[in-house]
This record gives sequence, C-alpha cells and structure tokens, in this order.
Amino acid sequence: MNKNYEDEEIEYEIIESYGIFSSGYNNWQKEVNLISWNGRPAKLDIRSWQKDHKKCGKGITLTREESEKLVLLLNKILRKKTPQPKAPPKKAPKVPVTLEPFYDELELIFGAGPAECKTARNTMLQKYHPDKNAKNLAFATRKTIKIKEAYERIIAWWSKQTDLSH
Repeated sequence: MNKNYEDEEIEYEIIESYGIFSSGYNNWQKEVNLISWNGRPAKLDIRSWQKDHKKCGKGITLTREESEKLVLLLNKILRKKTPQPKAPPKKAPKVPVTLEPFYDELELIFGAGPAECKTARNTMLQKYHPDKNAKNLAFATRKTIKIKEAYERIIAWWSKQTDLSH
C-alpha cells in the first residue's frame, strides 16, 4: 500500500498481523504488526490504525533485539506490585479549649501532639528543676509540679483519643 504524507510517498506492507490490543474512538485500534516500511526489512510495529488500514497514527517500530529488550523491561515492570494509593492522613482530633492553660504552661502552641509535649516537658524540667534553682526552691518546686501536671493532663487527653481509634 502507498501513503502520501506531505508530498512524500511512504510505502508499507503489513507482513504479519499479531493482534489488536485496544479499540478506540471512530474505528481506530492499537495493533501489533510486522511491517516493512519503504521496502526496508520488516520490523515490529506498534501503532493505531483505522480498521481499513488506510490511515495510521504515530507509533513505534522495533528491531527484534529492541523488542526482546522491551519484553524484558515490561516483564520487570509487570512483576512489581502496583503501588496502592496512600490512605489520606488522619485528621488530628480537635483539642478542647480547656487544655489551653496546660499548653501555655509547657510554652507550647495550642494543639501540639504528644511528642512535642514530651519534648517541651523535658526541656522545662531541666530549666526549672529544684536542683538547678536552689536560690528559688519554692518557686522551682511549684513550677516543676505545674509542668508535670500540664503534661499529664495533655497526655491523658491524647491517650483517650488513641484508645477510641483502635
């Protein structure tokens, strides 16, 4: 058969048709064929064709060696499990406003999670521990108690949220 593309005549001969792997819009179908283009040696050809083979779309032609390498690559890809979409991140529970003073005590942004609370507690205890504040022992003791209480209240609330979700 002959095709005329922009004043250049392209000859092709379908030597062997291996099959159709997809049918689409307006009688076009994706095919795998062995085709000789312009009298050259036949190559494996993958492209879209109209059913009557009078028009074709862009495609790819491969030598036997290229085809074998493509098969190896496709087998490697197809052996892998298809990645599953990640589950949407869980929304953090809404922290009640009644915990705000305890976040303030730990000098934390309201609503920070348990890990941030633990870090803040440890930092604050190092700073205000009575052993490090012998001159203001009464203040350091009260501050240490408040820091521990704030941490315990926040963590107790977060623990309830975790228990409910399991």
